Amino acid sequence: MRAFDQQLHGYRQGHQLLSSTIRLSKVDQDLIDRLSDVAGPLSPGERFSPYLTFYPLPGETYYVVARTWQDFEAPRAGCVRTRSVLVPMEDWQGLEDVTAIVDLVTQAGADRPAERRAPVPSSAPLPPIDPQRATELIEALFLEERAPIVVFDAENPEALALRLITSLWPGFRRGFSMSTLARSPRTIGRRSFDLVFASKESRPRFSDWEGRRIDGRKRVSARHPWSAPIVKQILSAPRPSLKTLDSLGEMSADGIGSESALRVSLLWDDLRSKLATSPNAVLGMLDIANTRKVRQVEIIRELEPALARSAQMATTTMEAGDAWRYLGALIQKLDGLRPTMSVAKAIRTAAVDLSARRPLETIEILSSLNVEPQRDLLISAAADGLSRSLDHEVADRLSRLNGGDILDLLFASPKLAVETVGRFPTFSTALAEALLSADHDKRLEARRRLLPLLVDDRHVEPARLLIDDLDLEALLKQVAHIGKANHFASANIRKVIVDRARALNAEPVLRDVVSAMGVGAGGDALVKATLHPTASDLSWIFSSQALDQKHRSELMRWLITSATPSQLRSMLADIPLLTKTVASLNAADSVDAELLSRIANHAAMPNREFITLVAALLPRLRDGKGVELVVKAVELALLNDPKEVSLERLAKLLSVAGGRVNGAKIFRLGLQRGVSAAAASRNLEAFGQASLPVRRSLLAGIEEMATAIAGRQHMDLSIRATEFAAALLWDSKSVTSTGFVRASAILLPFALGHRQAAASPLIAAAFPPVYRELAQDNAFDLLSFIFIFLDWDKCKSARQRLIDAFVRSDWRIVDIATAAVRAGDPVRILGRLTKERGGEKALRTLMKDPSRIPDEIGKPLMTALKELGVLR
Repeated sequence: MRAFDQQLHGYRQGHQLLSSTIRLSKVDQDLIDRLSDVAGPLSPGERFSPYLTFYPLPGETYYVVARTWQDFEAPRAGCVRTRSVLVPMEDWQGLEDVTAIVDLVTQAGADRPAERRAPVPSSAPLPPIDPQRATELIEALFLEERAPIVVFDAENPEALALRLITSLWPGFRRGFSMSTLARSPRTIGRRSFDLVFASKESRPRFSDWEGRRIDGRKRVSARHPWSAPIVKQILSAPRPSLKTLDSLGEMSADGIGSESALRVSLLWDDLRSKLATSPNAVLGMLDIANTRKVRQVEIIRELEPALARSAQMATTTMEAGDAWRYLGALIQKLDGLRPTMSVAKAIRTAAVDLSARRPLETIEILSSLNVEPQRDLLISAAADGLSRSLDHEVADRLSRLNGGDILDLLFASPKLAVETVGRFPTFSTALAEALLSADHDKRLEARRRLLPLLVDDRHVEPARLLIDDLDLEALLKQVAHIGKANHFASANIRKVIVDRARALNAEPVLRDVVSAMGVGAGGDALVKATLHPTASDLSWIFSSQALDQKHRSELMRWLITSATPSQLRSMLADIPLLTKTVASLNAADSVDAELLSRIANHAAMPNREFITLVAALLPRLRDGKGVELVVKAVELALLNDPKEVSLERLAKLLSVAGGRVNGAKIFRLGLQRGVSAAAASRNLEAFGQASLPVRRSLLAGIEEMATAIAGRQHMDLSIRATEFAAALLWDSKSVTSTGFVRASAILLPFALGHRQAAASPLIAAAFPPVYRELAQDNAFDLLSFIFIFLDWDKCKSARQRLIDAFVRSDWRIVDIATAAVRAGDPVRILGRLTKERGGEKALRTLMKDPSRIPDEIGKPLMTALKELGVLR
């Protein structure tokens, strides 16, 4: 053994710790300090022999074995010295030689300082004790209700204490507390010591004792039938140990230390002695094994030969009803523990023989057997026995059974199921009624056991009841079975299968399985019955490995053709599926082109894909709804960046759309603030290059163009785009003179407010009509927001504003010249420019490159510049 720590307590200005080899927690130390003092007050001159105390510390880390001596050298009477050995709890629980610890604490004596020492194993056996001196104590400890015990006036209590504590099993020992001398009750916290020995003079101090009192001098005989083996092990065995009585291993595994573990082991031994004569002894032993904290599986295994014998004994010695109930109880107690093949076979054989010999009595008691866990074995055995004795009387009795019992019998015996349904027509009706009232579990079992028998029109009603409960895996299994049985020849069974597949949203899977089976006309009819114009069906057509390409294409085209507009939209709502469908059709083929047109008209497509599809179909979209698609494509294309829709594609779409476009709408769409600068610039270029019918519509909506460009708030358009915008604005006067003026009035302040070169072309188109209106004194409200009129000559203010903006901008001089000529007042407008620094130089530079000057202003411009002296 290893060395253990010690503490020595005695008198030093009071009872206190004198020396120690260990530092304990305050709670543990406080307890040792208290229990190391004398166990009750001493009378003057009273003497006592050294006594032992055994107890666990509250921290449960150590167990204390202490020896207390009377200290006659202390300056005051009633003092003691106590040496305590602290045994680690894990050592204490497994310790077989408690005597060695007692010897260690005793031999160290009352005076030597505490030191860590290892106990020396003791080889001498403990002396036996007269059973009559301790039987009452042992029964109180282990066979009666647990309570603290005080033994008065015991002979040699230390020898009894040593035998008792040595015999305890680990769980009991770790919490057991005992003192061989107590002058008054002893406690640990609020709990009394389990056992204390006291002198007879101490009885008055135990007047309030709530536990058991035992007279140590009184000799008594055993009162319990199980006392003898316990008394023998504790009082007579050389090495006392109650673990030798642990038939079930309960005490070894009992971490609590309950004495009930010992009593259960004794009951087990008692029942084992009765196995040969009483079948019920096995049931009692199974109850014990099953109710342990950890089920005693190995011990139950050891009982299996007795189980087999008891089953046979019961069926041959008991009445039929009692025998069935016994078998039921036996199986219930084996629940969760699969018996060996030999045991299960023995029980089943006994039950089959009983059923075959007494079929009518078996049917009468069947309902009581039809409960878990005995159902599987007993009902199966009863069904097989009934099949051996099946006649009209037995069949009639069976048909009157509860539907659940009928089903369980048919489940349990395939032979009984085939013969009853086949030989006795009433069972067809009974089966349908049983299925109607069956719960989920019963119907589940019916599907497994009976559904394979139901494959033709005669079985359609019970088949429907069961097939309607199938999940996908079970349905496909049944489909495979029917395919092999009759190639789906039954139209009614086919309909039941398709209805169930539809309810499970599993028609594509069903089609895969049936298509792969190649079962002829019946299978083809089943596949056709499952197709609908839905996204899932179309997806199945593309993904099924059972279809060749020709069949796949035919089915895909048929679905698109047969779908209503709403079905088509729903079917193609999934974008990847829509893309795959469009890619599978050829726009150059007239039939496919018609299908693609339907898709474009009714399916919800992403903008880019829609535009691409319409562009591919352009040769076939010249009239009616085809042009409507193009118009829609145009409107969508306006929102896409040039990387997605090129200028050429947009121009081509506009050309086909022709006069069907709404100019105002496409201006609003294509130039709105949310459209990127690149897209808006591309759109203006496309508008400017549009065919005459499109251009006419655009010119009619010129005010929307002006509003949209001004609404962008920033001049982010390319100069090429604003050139096209200016051209459209200037040309609009031939279509809507009012719109031309109003559009100019909207665009001019926007252009005047931006200094970028891109604003310059807009000035050339928007300034002239506004100027002419001012010249005619037609300044309507809109114009008042453009200029602040500080002079009666409103044109003068307009000229001043124009030239002031030009000299502070990147505008092109040619656009100012064009604006001046178009306004009909080039001399005064350009004259104002010549007064600005660099004005004349800009005009001379313009005239050095005549190619830059539009033909329409060439002559008027030259005339005006000569008049101003800019040209000689």
